[in-house]
Amino acid sequence: MKVELRMGEWMVNMGLVGLYRVFEYGQKNGIISDEYKDSVTVKPWGIELDTDVLPQLPRAYFLYLLEEYSVAKRECDKLDAYVEQVTNEKQFKSNINDLKKSISDTGTKILKYFTHETLENTLKQIREIKKYEQVHQLEEHIRTLKQVYSETKINEKLTLNYFKHAILKPLFFGQVSFLNVSKNDLDFEGHVKEFYNSYVFPVMNDLHLESVLNDSHSIEEISSLLEKKGEYQPFKQLKREWKKKTLEEIQEYINTKINKCLLFNEHLAFYNFEEMVFSPIGVAKDKAFNFSWHFDSQQPKPLSSLAKLVLLFAPIGVAIYLKNDGIGDQKERRPYAGFVQTDGNFAEILQKNNHFKQLKKKREPFNKIVSQLVQSVRRESEYAVDHLFFLEFFSDYESKKTHLHYYHLPIYLANYFKQYADRLDHIKSYDYREQFVQYVLRGADPVYVIYNYLRDCIKNERSSIGPYIAVRERNRILQFKKGVRDMAMTDKTDKRVSALFMQGREIRDAIMRSSGSEKKVTSIAYRLLNAAKAGNRKNFMDTLLRIYMSADRPISPIFLNALHERDLDFATVANAFIAGLLANQYKEEQEEVQA
Repeated sequence: MKVELRMGEWMVNMGLVGLYRVFEYGQKNGIISDEYKDSVTVKPWGIELDTDVLPQLPRAYFLYLLEEYSVAKRECDKLDAYVEQVTNEKQFKSNINDLKKSISDTGTKILKYFTHETLENTLKQIREIKKYEQVHQLEEHIRTLKQVYSETKINEKLTLNYFKHAILKPLFFGQVSFLNVSKNDLDFEGHVKEFYNSYVFPVMNDLHLESVLNDSHSIEEISSLLEKKGEYQPFKQLKREWKKKTLEEIQEYINTKINKCLLFNEHLAFYNFEEMVFSPIGVAKDKAFNFSWHFDSQQPKPLSSLAKLVLLFAPIGVAIYLKNDGIGDQKERRPYAGFVQTDGNFAEILQKNNHFKQLKKKREPFNKIVSQLVQSVRRESEYAVDHLFFLEFFSDYESKKTHLHYYHLPIYLANYFKQYADRLDHIKSYDYREQFVQYVLRGADPVYVIYNYLRDCIKNERSSIGPYIAVRERNRILQFKKGVRDMAMTDKTDKRVSALFMQGREIRDAIMRSSGSEKKVTSIAYRLLNAAKAGNRKNFMDTLLRIYMSADRPISPIFLNALHERDLDFATVANAFIAGLLANQYKEEQEEVQA
């Protein structure tokens, strides 16, 4: 039977991309036999699925995840990095304890599930290594450990535990099926069987029922199916309800009593879109008071078994990466799922998300990712670009918390990224660069990122070229937003921003010559930054006048922009000057100022 899986909301598209990736992986690695090679085909509107391939998908699903998140590969790479450090005599003492701790932690996890004499002996011998002269013994033990980590049963167990409890359960699902704590002891084959029973078996039953209901001209065929699949819970209820009903009464029951799926609305819905099915935006069934479908509290948002299966592939359809939330002491590192959504056909969505995932694996900054994806838009129409956006989310099922961000790409931003994306590379702090770009894509003013960046530079006495570049690029974005596409106009405002930066440098030099005090520069910078952040032009200009008077220098007319905002807004004037005031490196920064 062939089924159309049409694109829709972003979570559906994630699932479709994941489903196709698993099928492609299964075909490539001989997990899905050649007779099913045309069972999942890409169409402009989504995927056409031949249900005969469904029993093949569970094994391919888990093998894909085992390769993607292999603990053996990750731990072996970690050991290689540590060995490179400890074989350097100067770094041995500072790294040997970290290496031992990493080995001990992984060894403890393995011994929790397996009795392994070789591993126990190796761990014991590594604990005895304390001197650099024993490094050759250590290297031999490391080779043994890598062989142990790579044993199939060990890698399977640790990797299954990892992606279940670090990716699938916290980010996407509740304790359903093989993710339930009661299933923690399942081996690989047990997981495959549980997947089939919980997801594939219901789909095949429901689609069979739909086919029979559409084609049947007698009650006997329907009754036969319900009798044959009597162990399937939804059919048990239907069997009771439809007892002694005529075909016409059954059709009436279907039309009035059984809901259609929220995501694939041509299919019958015996389930619910709730947090255990998709936790980022799902709601617990017993608490979904505002989502009662036809006032039925037991079915807040109806979902078909087919949609439930597609959502299970969502974690494979996204890019998973670690991201810092917050700045400085408030910073917290969290796993995020990212996805590229467009109004293009499914082949374009698939291609863009494959590209996005590759770039994220390389830890490419967001400005590079956006730039490359914009450049790869096949249709140059403004509509095609304007309907490209990114979304990412962090979700924690246990704490019922989700951070969901949409990053839209309007035309003016697409034009900016095509022309200037590489300029953002000069913002050397990866975290501030990422925050800057993501603020812009959310339609928010990145000036707050710049304030934090400047404060960080003042507090930690860091080079301020990064904030200067951020100030200049923010101003360029504002110009594009106003519709200024004339390069001459852009160059003119760039020169004004550069002039303000150089004014700050000159005043810094004057202060350092007269007092030689870095603390005085820091104090002035804090005062100016506080005035800029508060939008207090009067305090900023008062402080500026005092600085120039004490340096016995005339104040530049360019600062009139701070009062009148004719060519530059107040934040640009203030922050460009402050960045220059903090600048303490000359040669390399002089080159980047002109970039």
